[in-house]
Amino acid sequence: MPNGKIIDAETYQKVKDNLSKNGKVEERIVSKTNRNDSVIITPKITVLTVKDKKGNYIDPYGEQKKLIGTRFPIERFKNEKGTNYPKTFLSGKPTIINFWFTNCIPCVAEIPLLDSLHIQSRNKFNCIAITFEDQKTVDAFLKKVNFSFTHILNAKKEINNLKISAFPTNLILDKNGYVVDVYGEISSSSNQISILLNNLL
Repeated sequence: MPNGKIIDAETYQKVKDNLSKNGKVEERIVSKTNRNDSVIITPKITVLTVKDKKGNYIDPYGEQKKLIGTRFPIERFKNEKGTNYPKTFLSGKPTIINFWFTNCIPCVAEIPLLDSLHIQSRNKFNCIAITFEDQKTVDAFLKKVNFSFTHILNAKKEINNLKISAFPTNLILDKNGYVVDVYGEISSSSNQISILLNNLL
């Protein structure tokens, strides 16, 4: 399971059945490992709870999931000196990119997990936080909360171009800067994300 716990197939089906009471369950296999007489499957489960006017379930990260398999356009973003990043900036290491803002309650709630992930990585991963907010707002926030990611600010246009409207949004990139997965808030998935990033090394 995303929290690292191993359960049998029958129990897993009960978990999915229980979750389906809350909305549409989407499942994707993250990894599969043969171990002795068992196959260990790590799933990623998303429960869609919001419907459109026609009664169809809406995935708030549907647009970002279309980015899977494409290169993240880091060159559209600017650093603290106002210079665009080179296309190769994210090359060589897996990357987690966190889209957030300071008044977003779930964004702030997951910062300790993200920061812990960054510290444990010992610079094996690129860790980038992107927001539409300005330097003054973010600097004031960072005086109270430790968030040691590389921060990209004033990125409203670029965020809109990526059609990101749900916060937080977390993208996982491979060593070549290509998007391999998309997460919303990560409190129940941080262990899974850590495994995924390590598998991409």
